[in-house]
Amino acid sequence: MIRNHDKMRIAWVCPYPASVGNFCQGSRPKSITHPIPWITLQAPLVAAIPNIELHILTIGKGYKEDYHFIDRGIHFHFLKVPNFPRTLLLYQWDRYRIHQCLQNTKPDLVHAFGTEEGYSYAAVTSGYPTVIMIQGIISRIVSGLGGLWAILRTPRWVVPILLEKYTINRCQTFIAETRFAAGFVREINPAATIYFVKTPVRREFFHVQRNPVPADKPEILFVGSVIREKGIEVLLQGVARIVQEFARFKLHVAGPYSPQYMNSSLEPLMSRLGISDQVRFHGLLSASEIAELMSKVTLLVLPTYMDTSPNVVAESQVAGVPVVASSVGGIPEMIEHGATGFLVEPGSVEALAHGLLQILRHPGLAKDMAGKARAQAWLDYQPENQVQKLAAIYYHCCPAR
Repeated sequence: MIRNHDKMRIAWVCPYPASVGNFCQGSRPKSITHPIPWITLQAPLVAAIPNIELHILTIGKGYKEDYHFIDRGIHFHFLKVPNFPRTLLLYQWDRYRIHQCLQNTKPDLVHAFGTEEGYSYAAVTSGYPTVIMIQGIISRIVSGLGGLWAILRTPRWVVPILLEKYTINRCQTFIAETRFAAGFVREINPAATIYFVKTPVRREFFHVQRNPVPADKPEILFVGSVIREKGIEVLLQGVARIVQEFARFKLHVAGPYSPQYMNSSLEPLMSRLGISDQVRFHGLLSASEIAELMSKVTLLVLPTYMDTSPNVVAESQVAGVPVVASSVGGIPEMIEHGATGFLVEPGSVEALAHGLLQILRHPGLAKDMAGKARAQAWLDYQPENQVQKLAAIYYHCCPAR
């Protein structure tokens, strides 16, 4: 590969939506169903920095072949892997394909996102200088769901947990958003160098003009994957507790869901609770569609069992939406309880219902809290500011550049 030696070559190893290139020619990659805004927002901004050449390497099932192209100044490498469960192969095929591409790309630095899959594992075993961005922490998620019992229920977590520990042991440089994430790295690798950079928020949320629905007809918003780990069943039980006082409430659920989980668990639960007509599942929505919902809803709720630094909390704060969320992971570093939102005990229906009622009963207090959160969020999550911090880390890791 011909390179411009005046530029620092950075290789991002991460998931990426296949829709960027419109190149699949009828194939349907199965690995990406999430828009991954923390990556897609920053990539073109990093690529626009004059002395950086950005390459993105991503793995996908269902591709007919490898695809290499340039879009918005970004060099994309979509790599084909067999349509086979990746954990059963211990991510070795992912590792092999990424190493092949890195050897051809010859980056000055590899930036891997997340330890949940094989991307960071491939990066730290590539022989190239590597920095890892900590995202979801699998071992903490499993602990939040019951530890050993959660593993027995979901054995597929075993391989990611082992690779997560191996990867963090092997790498020396990390990026974290919260002290919680940094603390997890330090437990495994006390000598690691850790930089703090917040993930920026998409511009749609900075443009939200709030016009909430009437207080006696509250609308509650949940954004995220519709899975047990995100507390969706606790949420349904929690909102059922507010019916006596707010009979005309509506719950919006925005995020991908499994039809099997919906049919076997969620629909029977809503039927038993008598709230089927008051809950709407929107599926996966675009940023503009979520921003439109945020302009009118009463509050956002996130009853997750574990999250490192959930994007939707930052997006809600930027948009000026009051937030009720679980006091887990890095969330207490994003929300000051009673000042910029409400924190609740994870898994507790009673605590969640109480937190929701605090917002619904006191709209003036909720507005004040959301205003304080928004003022700080506008300072913390501006895309250009955070990308400049990211670039500074790259320069520090590659002093010769």
